[in-house]
Amino acid sequence: MATTTTSNLVEVKSSKISFQIDQQCPIQFVTVYNDRAEVTRALKHHFDAEGTYELVLQGFSPSVDLTSLHVSGGTGKACTILEVSYQTRYEETTTNDQLTPLDQLRNDFEQIQIQLTRHQQELARLTKQRTWLNGRATKLMNQDGQIQNQDLETMQQFLDFYSKNLNKLDDETTREETEIKHLTQQRDELNGKINEHGAQAQAKRRKAIREVTVTVYISTANIDTALEVAYLISQCSWSASYDVRVNNSETTQQKTQMTYYGIIVNQSQENWIDVQLALSTAKPSLGGTPPKLNTLRVNYYTPPVRHYDYDRIAPQSLALEDCALESSMMLKSARLMSKSRSFALRGRKQLESKEESSLVDEDEPNMVNVLETKTEASMSSASFAIPRRATIEADGKPHKVTIGVLDLMSTFTYVVVPKLSLHAFLKAKTTNTSDKQLLAGPASVFMDNNFVTHSSIENVCLGDTFDLPLGTDASVKVEYKPVKKTADTQGIISKVKYENIRHETRLTNTKSIEVTVFVYEQVPLSSLEKIKVKLNVPDLRNKDHNGNSTVTLNDSNILEWKCVLAAKGECRLPTEYTIEWPKDKRIEFKDD
Repeated sequence: MATTTTSNLVEVKSSKISFQIDQQCPIQFVTVYNDRAEVTRALKHHFDAEGTYELVLQGFSPSVDLTSLHVSGGTGKACTILEVSYQTRYEETTTNDQLTPLDQLRNDFEQIQIQLTRHQQELARLTKQRTWLNGRATKLMNQDGQIQNQDLETMQQFLDFYSKNLNKLDDETTREETEIKHLTQQRDELNGKINEHGAQAQAKRRKAIREVTVTVYISTANIDTALEVAYLISQCSWSASYDVRVNNSETTQQKTQMTYYGIIVNQSQENWIDVQLALSTAKPSLGGTPPKLNTLRVNYYTPPVRHYDYDRIAPQSLALEDCALESSMMLKSARLMSKSRSFALRGRKQLESKEESSLVDEDEPNMVNVLETKTEASMSSASFAIPRRATIEADGKPHKVTIGVLDLMSTFTYVVVPKLSLHAFLKAKTTNTSDKQLLAGPASVFMDNNFVTHSSIENVCLGDTFDLPLGTDASVKVEYKPVKKTADTQGIISKVKYENIRHETRLTNTKSIEVTVFVYEQVPLSSLEKIKVKLNVPDLRNKDHNGNSTVTLNDSNILEWKCVLAAKGECRLPTEYTIEWPKDKRIEFKDD
């Protein structure tokens, strides 16, 4: 037999305490992501008596995601968090006797509608008068019998009356139609404004009050409690930016100094005043679940059944349409397979492990120390804790904070493409030996404290190597000798045309140190069997071209020279090739 046990419960009266978060709950910490931020506020209060309390937090920005709100701290015997809830209530911001812009628009619309109705009625009356006059005139004209002198006088009087009143009706009708057209245009414009601003005005009339209620139980009288309230907020982000500095005299030391910045933009309508910041590389917008591939099946193509009017469509047109549809289906299938292979390749690359490298800093005199951020790494992201407190106002402007100054190992080389530019472009092949992941962002390049160029950096993981363009360097001179062409025709029956093309690139190093230069030159690539291209110079069988350079030819028929120029040294790089094709044909050169 079931028994029921009852006990006496002591009801504790609940008290409600309101807090304005901007004034009474200061921000302690903000973690900024690529498209949102996590804000942590401190809630402190002194409780005089034991009991259950409802702490109502007000003043949240519309950008706050209240469903992400989390309250911690205060747990234990003295203070227990019972419940956290959120709600939105609305308050009327205007009284009934106040006239809003929307009300004014509606009043104007009603007045114009009244005037428009009055003029339309007047136009209808004029139309009836015209109909009556026309009817009387028609009746008079249709009278039968002999016309007397008296009848002629009466007819003349009516014609004068008809002409006078008809002219008057025409003028009044034109005036009424013009006024109706003008009023109709005004009414349509007002209606558009009401539709455009009506919803906004209605929203302004009702002010949304976003509240969070934290219910706590205080078991001890006269205590101080401290709670932490955390939530996600949108309309804010951060991105990476860099300053790259290289000293021309230190290119042999293989060092590149990179200042890593975080650019924070806050449009959340919530000011962050004197807060501790952290920048996270995590991307919450991408979600945590990987995409799932469906099974890709291949079958014979079956054209859909269509109904044609064969009397109007030629059979050749139908055949061409079917061929085009089949080609389109094959192209879509090829693109889908290409996307699948690309996704699988990216997945394999992301699973490859990377070893972290460490760089031992040498002690140098007169060095200015920079306060570095502390990097906190997790399984899938990293967080940069900014060492100083900062103020980020919700003004939508970029705010720059320094993440760190990185001394990276680099190998400096030059790239020359003489056909397109007679400049030597300095490039630093750099390894990320720091403890920070580099995010994609713009970079400003300085050489000897002088601005050189704008560049950009892609995502670089720990230990990865990346190329960093450093602009042009006039100390490496480039000369490109004019192209020399000689043409000839050979053959008796099947005549063949030959063309020999030769040009030369000359490099001069005016530096007092040795430099490495990569030079790239085109050799035409034939697309037809009867067009033959023969490379005469350089001889690819001789890997060591002239003692200080080597040359290779890739699959795209691009020659790559690697030249090691001694101090005050120079190098000549000749290129010569022969093109052969049928005389009755013409050839052209096109860049892919």
